[in-house]
Amino acid sequence: MNRFDMYRRAAAIASLCLVAGLAMAPATVSAAPDCSAYSNANAMSWPDTNPAWEFCWRRPDFSAPGPDGSGIEFFDVTYNGHLVFDRVNVPILNVEYGPGGCGCFRDWLDNDRRFEAIGDPCGNGYCEATQPPRTVCDCAPTNQCDANPDNACNQDIGDFEGVAAEKLADRLIMTGQTSAGWYRYHMKWTFYLDGRIDPEFGFAATPNGCTDATHVHHAYFRFDFDIDDPAGDYFTTEVVAGSGTDTDGDGVDDSLDNCTEVANADQRDTDGDGYGNLCDADLNNDGDVNFGDLAELKAVFLETGDLDADLNGDGSVNFGDLALLKSAFLGTPGPSGLNPDGTVVASETSDYATPGQQWVVRDGSSGRGYRLIPGDTDHLLEPSTFDPVPFAAGDYWLLVQKSDEIDDGNSFGGTCEAELDDFVTGENIDGADVVMFYRVGTEHVGLDECFCGRIGPSLIPVGNWAPAP
Repeated sequence: MNRFDMYRRAAAIASLCLVAGLAMAPATVSAAPDCSAYSNANAMSWPDTNPAWEFCWRRPDFSAPGPDGSGIEFFDVTYNGHLVFDRVNVPILNVEYGPGGCGCFRDWLDNDRRFEAIGDPCGNGYCEATQPPRTVCDCAPTNQCDANPDNACNQDIGDFEGVAAEKLADRLIMTGQTSAGWYRYHMKWTFYLDGRIDPEFGFAATPNGCTDATHVHHAYFRFDFDIDDPAGDYFTTEVVAGSGTDTDGDGVDDSLDNCTEVANADQRDTDGDGYGNLCDADLNNDGDVNFGDLAELKAVFLETGDLDADLNGDGSVNFGDLALLKSAFLGTPGPSGLNPDGTVVASETSDYATPGQQWVVRDGSSGRGYRLIPGDTDHLLEPSTFDPVPFAAGDYWLLVQKSDEIDDGNSFGGTCEAELDDFVTGENIDGADVVMFYRVGTEHVGLDECFCGRIGPSLIPVGNWAPAP
C-alpha cells in the first residue's frame, strides 16, 4: 500500500467516525502573529475586517541575514487562521556577465531605494497606497528606449523609501525597491483573497558601463513552509505538460482542464483546489469522496448561492448534486489536468527544473498545502554570448529546515555563485519541517537600458483552507 492509499484509508476511517458521532481532532488554528519577536517588524492584517491574511513584515533596510539582507521579509504568515510560512525572503542575489563585461557580483538587498508611492498614511518606511506605486520597473511605458526616448525607465523616481501596501478589494500588494550600485531590484508580493500568492522580482538598472555587456541575474527565494505547524509537511513533484488533447470536448486542453473527463467549459471551481465542481464531490478536501462529504452536502441541502456543494452549478444544492456525489462515492475527485499524480520527495534534493515541473507541499494531517507553479520565464538559461547554466547552480533545493541554513554564508566581495548544494545531505524530508530555495533568473541584453525582467512563480492553495473556527 503506497502513501496515498494509506492517507485515503485513514481519511475514510475518520469520516466514518464523524458520522458515528465520535470526537474528531480540531482544525489547527494559529494565533495572531506576535511581531515583537522580530526586530523592526510590522504587523499586517488584510482585509481590515475579518482578515484573511495576517503576518509580520520587515522592510529591506532592516532585512536579514547580514550583511546583505534579503529584501522584503515576511514572518508567521497565516491565511484564514492557518499557518502557511514561518519566513519568506530572498537571501541570495547574484549576477554574471558575459565576455567584455564586469565579471560577477554577489549583490545585496538591504538598501531601500526611493520610488513613487502616494497614499495615507505615507512615511517612516510604510505607505498605504491610494494609487499603484511606480518603481523603475513600473515607470517605463516601453521596453525599447529608442522607440520612446523621453521615458524615464532608467531613472529613479519618487521620494518614498520602504514598503507600499495596496489594499484592493480582492488582493493585497506589497511593493518595495532596493539598489545595489547601479542595479535596481523591484519586489512585489501579491496576496489574494482566495489564498493565492504571487511573488514577483524585477531586475533593472540605471546607466553604467557594465550594463553595456549582456549579463544574467539570479534571485533565490527561500520559502520556509510551516503548513499548520512546523513539523509533518512533505513535498510531491510532478510534470504538467501540454497534451494537445481535449478528452471531454469542452474546448479546454486536458493539460489545463480541471475536469478532463466531464465537459465543463466554465471551469467552475469554487474551492480553488484545481478540481472543477462538476467532478469534485470531495467537499472536505481529504482526497476521497466519503461519508464526510455526504455530511457536508447534507448541512447545506436546499441552500442557494455559489456553494462548493452545488456540484452542477444550477444555483442550489439539491438532488442533482446528491446524485453526482453518489456516482463518485468512495472514489476520488477529478481527474484534473491541474492535479496530476505526484511523486513524494523522500529526501533532500536539488536540480534544474524539467519543463512543466511543479511542486506541492502539504501538511500530512490536514491535507492543506500549496502548489508552486513556475512562471513561464523563471528558469530560462539560454546560451548567448556565454553559457549561464553552471553559474545558476540549479533551479530548486528541497531541504529540511535548519537555523544555520538561512543563506549560503557568502556575501558581496566573496563567492558569487550560490553554494546551496552543500545543504543537500540526503536527509529524510518526508514529514519534516521543510524549506524550498527557488531560483528565478533573467538575461539582460547589453545596452537595453529599459529592461526590467519581472518574473516569479505562483503559489496556489490546495486542500481545505476555509476560515478556522
